[in-house]
Amino acid sequence: MNSSPVSGWISKIVVYLGFAGTGVGMALPGSVLPTLLKQWSMTDSQAGFFFFLGWMGTSVGALLVRPSRVRSLALGSFLIAMGALGMAFGSRWSCFGWMAIYGVGLGMTMTAVSLLQARRNALRRGLELNRLNLVWALGACICPSLAAHSLRVASVRAIFSSVAIFFALFCLWTLAFERDPAAPPSTQESVAAPTAIGRNWTLALWPLAVVLVIFLPTGIEASMGAWIAAYVQRTQQTISATVTAGSCFWIGLMLSRTLSSFVLLLRRSERIVLCLGLSTAVLGTLLLISTTAKASILPGVFLVGFGLGPVYPLLLGIALKYSERTLIFFIAGLGSALLPWLTGIVSSVTSSLRLGLLVPVIASVLMLGLGLRVVRISGPVNAAYMRD
Repeated sequence: MNSSPVSGWISKIVVYLGFAGTGVGMALPGSVLPTLLKQWSMTDSQAGFFFFLGWMGTSVGALLVRPSRVRSLALGSFLIAMGALGMAFGSRWSCFGWMAIYGVGLGMTMTAVSLLQARRNALRRGLELNRLNLVWALGACICPSLAAHSLRVASVRAIFSSVAIFFALFCLWTLAFERDPAAPPSTQESVAAPTAIGRNWTLALWPLAVVLVIFLPTGIEASMGAWIAAYVQRTQQTISATVTAGSCFWIGLMLSRTLSSFVLLLRRSERIVLCLGLSTAVLGTLLLISTTAKASILPGVFLVGFGLGPVYPLLLGIALKYSERTLIFFIAGLGSALLPWLTGIVSSVTSSLRLGLLVPVIASVLMLGLGLRVVRISGPVNAAYMRD
């Protein structure tokens, strides 16, 4: 358990708040994208590259976490604060570098918290990781509304400055009060621990279908989270619809993860949950771009989030049956970096963000086909957040 001189439950609350903050941090750039596009005079292609640098940074950050989870957590929080402050006061061009630093910090912080809490709750690891997933989703869920209300009374600069202050304080707390728990004797490193990175860089351990499909759900999630506010703002041109759409996506994600974890705890079929999730995500993406009517966009956004919720943890559970090396986490991170970028490129080339969103739509169809194939070639699915 936690060896901190501070009471364990206080430490847990603060760590949970920090992890919820990373959910806000991941959702924030997409939530304020319409304002950023105006402020920095960026094209959709440039905005896509902006997201690519940030979410590629999260993949790299996950690989940089060292055996001392507390030091990694402190460094990650510091990098988030620096990146947010840089974006608050940076220029149109310097924002790209600051976004990369911001992403590396998010990746380090999320991974370090997950590994730290898993070690502190070794006998209830699956339950603890599921709680963290829900706390993260809650942070992402409140971000669009929080950002919209903040923009009415303040600027983007003030919002990013507030994020910087939050994570600077979290960094100080971590250095002052958090301690690494003692490792149990002969206990192997967790599956996400990036020790001996060189040994992990091989794809030969996974079937090709598994490698391809693990790339897609995080990419679709990141693409929708990044671009949906801008898409709804352009089609509906109302603040309420823009905020509601962003919230619908993250609410759907949070609800589905809650329901799926409950279903899996009752030992229901993981395959059924996965197939339903894949199909729902495809239905939502098709509904989203089929019309610009608000009555179709909002349900479509919700269905995408609701369908994606359980998909990545379940697919990760399948992948970890073949190997527990960290490369599979990096592959998943590549999806979250590349698909938003590709969406922005297509949008710029065609001068239509609606056509740009065909990227996650096509990815959803591919994910469905590959996911069903993976289910056929694999044994029983073991959800990542159910692993001990």
